Amino acid sequence: MYKLCRTDHSARRQRELERGLLEAMKCQRYEDISISDLCQHLQISRKCFYRYFDGKDGALCALIDHTLLEYGERRGASDREHLSDELERVFCFWKEKRELLDALEASGLTQVLAERATVFSCSDAMLLGRLNPLEEGHAAEHLVSFWVCGFIALILSWYRGGFAEPPERMARMTAKYLVTLR
Repeated sequence: MYKLCRTDHSARRQRELERGLLEAMKCQRYEDISISDLCQHLQISRKCFYRYFDGKDGALCALIDHTLLEYGERRGASDREHLSDELERVFCFWKEKRELLDALEASGLTQVLAERATVFSCSDAMLLGRLNPLEEGHAAEHLVSFWVCGFIALILSWYRGGFAEPPERMARMTAKYLVTLR
């Protein structure tokens, strides 16, 4: 996997290496990228790479996880906003992240986004309570997995359709469907 950084400098360096992986994925499929090639492209030693990641998969997981964290940081602490407003922000965010979606799609790795988003969301106790405060334990985790995987599938479908619908319309449609499912 990847290491948790203790200093701002280390965290910035790790993000640089993640962005380097994304840049490499723009030019070639993930499976064709070797750690040696990546290190050469980034002009770092293998030792430096392994200071932050256990391997290439760790760098990919870190890239996705830090993207998910970025949305959480942008979102802020407001739990009282209207559902369609929050959904619109989510759709806008993923439209901004088209480069990442392009790279994952080109390498056949969109399922990693769904997996990481599910792990990320299941570890967020607040989300579990917000979705359904009556569910506990594994039932709550299954519910989160269901919602997150469905939502990521919707984002990917929208992406594959060239983001044809504006984020505002996607948000309104999604909010409407979510309300009818409750």
